[in-house]
Amino acid sequence: MMKDLKKSYCSPKKENANSHTLYLKDADAFGKILSPKRIELLLHIIAIQKQKRTLGEIAEELKRKQEAVSRDVNLLAEHGLIKKIKEGQKLYLKGAYTALEIQLS
Repeated sequence: MMKDLKKSYCSPKKENANSHTLYLKDADAFGKILSPKRIELLLHIIAIQKQKRTLGEIAEELKRKQEAVSRDVNLLAEHGLIKKIKEGQKLYLKGAYTALEIQLS
C-alpha cells in the first residue's frame, strides 16, 4: 500500500484512466489545492463540460480576475483535475472527470 501511495502522490497521472486518486500529506495540502475558489472553478468547468470556454470566458462567468483563474487552472491541471485543450490560438478548459468525490479519513 505504501508503494502505491508514494507512486500516486508523486505522479497521480499514472493512475487508472477512469479514476484519479490524489493523496495529500496533510490538511494544509488539501486547503492549498482545493480551496473554496478552486473547488468553485472545478465544479464550474465540470458543469459546462459540453461547451467550449476559454480561460477568459470562465473568469468572466465566475467574476474573478483572469490572472487568479490562470494560477488556479495551472495548479488543478498539474494535479490532473482539469485539462487544457489548445486549438489554434485559443486555450479551452475541460474537466478531466465528470464528477468529483472527496473522501476524508
